Amino acid sequence: MKKVIDIVGIIAGLIIAIGPYTFLHVCGDMGMASDMGGMGMDSGAVCHGIPAASLITGILLIAVSLVSIISQIKAGESDSGKLYKFLTLLRIAIGIVTIGIPTFIIGVCNSAHMHCNMVTRPALIIIGAIVGISGVIGLIYQLLKSNDGRVILDEQPQ
Repeated sequence: MKKVIDIVGIIAGLIIAIGPYTFLHVCGDMGMASDMGGMGMDSGAVCHGIPAASLITGILLIAVSLVSIISQIKAGESDSGKLYKFLTLLRIAIGIVTIGIPTFIIGVCNSAHMHCNMVTRPALIIIGAIVGISGVIGLIYQLLKSNDGRVILDEQPQ
């Protein structure tokens, strides 16, 4: 289960990091947008921070997923769980930030017909939701993981 969540994290991280530079691109060149009359700096300049913020967020998600995979390989079955809980909380936070980039952190253009508003924003919201939900699933899985089925909040032996 953990490895599936980590693989989803790596794939989502790659899409978040590379997408806004390729198929999830934001509005065109600002020089061109400035020549388009009323669509100049007011509408186009907002979304131009999305690729850089997404790149950082995607790289962070990939790093969290790789650390999780490496820690699982090194720890084997004697996994303490505290690191994994921390990494799943980070994954949830990264999902929230990914949703926030096109909505409340940076935002998108005012024009409803621009690519950043029609494609980039919904894609980042969906990917961020998938990342956040996978983090919640990983956290619930870790909390419920015990031999007798009871919820474990602290993994110290009793």
